[in-house]
Amino acid sequence: MNGTNMEEIPFQKVKTRRRRNHCPTGVPLTTIACEDEFDCKELESLFQNYNLKLEQTSTLKALAVLIFMSATLAVVELLSGPSLTISKGSHPVHCVIFLSLFIVTNVKYLQVTQLQQIVNLTLLFSFTFSFLCCPFSLGAMGLEPPTSPEQGVWQLILVTFVTYELLPVRTLLAVVFGVMVSICHLIVTATSVTVKTQKLWRTLVANTVLFTSVNLSGLFVRILTERAQRKAFLQARNCIEERLRMEDENEKQERLLMSLLPRNVAMEMKEDFLKPPERIFHKIYIQRHDNVR
Repeated sequence: MNGTNMEEIPFQKVKTRRRRNHCPTGVPLTTIACEDEFDCKELESLFQNYNLKLEQTSTLKALAVLIFMSATLAVVELLSGPSLTISKGSHPVHCVIFLSLFIVTNVKYLQVTQLQQIVNLTLLFSFTFSFLCCPFSLGAMGLEPPTSPEQGVWQLILVTFVTYELLPVRTLLAVVFGVMVSICHLIVTATSVTVKTQKLWRTLVANTVLFTSVNLSGLFVRILTERAQRKAFLQARNCIEERLRMEDENEKQERLLMSLLPRNVAMEMKEDFLKPPERIFHKIYIQRHDNVR
């Protein structure tokens, strides 16, 4: 028996703990109460590659929603009348931009860095789209009729919710986007809309409640979704790790069996163990050999 072949090689195990400064001591690895980033760089990189296809599909869904919304608004604005407005110029341009990003995102062999750049561009143009949906007052210049404080509210709510739920960006970046969009709409409404002060005040309070609600609900669902994805990734990785560990143990047992018994007997025992009969342990592996010197 060769000692070198029988030497046990430890199975390489990647650490699956989270950041110590965010995880209390004694909490199991599968907890969902920790920061959304693994402490091990190899594990975090593996998760990013594992999650790439899901993020690509999610980005395509977000771009599809933005394309449909901008195209619908562009058609409605064009059919509304011959007057020139900001919306008539911005919606078709954003529709073309979102469509171009959708085509680029649909590439089969897309890298993580490329997808991040596409997502950042999508977030940037989503902000410009939302900002131009705000109720700018250009009625005095004769470009468009007087605006109302409700203009652009549902567009901003939809874009904000799509950002939280579908765009694979950092949670902090999504929160900053939602807050900036809400503040911009409130500032533009307060400075541009010409209505009674009492009515405007009520509308601003109602818009603030709506924007706060969509940001909180989007943040809540996003955190739960991301933690569920990481927990599912850990479970899948643990299953693969256990399978590799079992294969490694089976190889060690096979080498041990080959070193102790003749090859023909060892192969017969291996076949019997793969298809075990009811009384396998009562079988005696004894063979008679004639003309033995």
